[in-house]
Amino acid sequence: MDYALSEEQRQIRDEVRRFAENEIAPIASEYDREEKYPHDLIDTAAEMGMLGASIPIEYGGAGYSTLETALVIEELFAVDPGIGLCVSSTGFGSEAIREFGTDEQKEAYLRPLANGDAIMGAAISEPDTGSDVSSVSTRAEKEGDEWVIDGNEMWITNGSVGDFFVVLSSEIQKNVIARELLGEGF
Repeated sequence: MDYALSEEQRQIRDEVRRFAENEIAPIASEYDREEKYPHDLIDTAAEMGMLGASIPIEYGGAGYSTLETALVIEELFAVDPGIGLCVSSTGFGSEAIREFGTDEQKEAYLRPLANGDAIMGAAISEPDTGSDVSSVSTRAEKEGDEWVIDGNEMWITNGSVGDFFVVLSSEIQKNVIARELLGEGF
């Protein structure tokens, strides 16, 4: 079995490393000191296909494999983990849409993520249970045409910059919400 990277994978790795060294490294300390989100770098990363690394090509992503996506993340983090996380987490939670969403939902949510027009986040941790999914107490109930979430999520990934979020709620309501948001195939 050959474990060497393919030529294309080496090119991805090298291109991301050059981006990280040339664009991220010179300004990383400034962003850390000022506690700023790197919107400009996110735009550049989107142009290079890094935001939609694992999003299918038909929805604007690069369609990278898990290994290729890991190479992108590894190279970003090697230069600066803070900005690396900002770039690599812009689609945090989009796996649910990729796996279970309708074509319309994929078009509506995945394409803006890959293009850098939106940032997704995830609210999955609670003060008393962390991310223990068996102990989640947040609930979501449908009232008319809207969902009302009752609970206390914290440590929300991309909470201050996200445009839309995946919210973990109790098992009783989870399947109803998933079907409502992601379609009957869930």
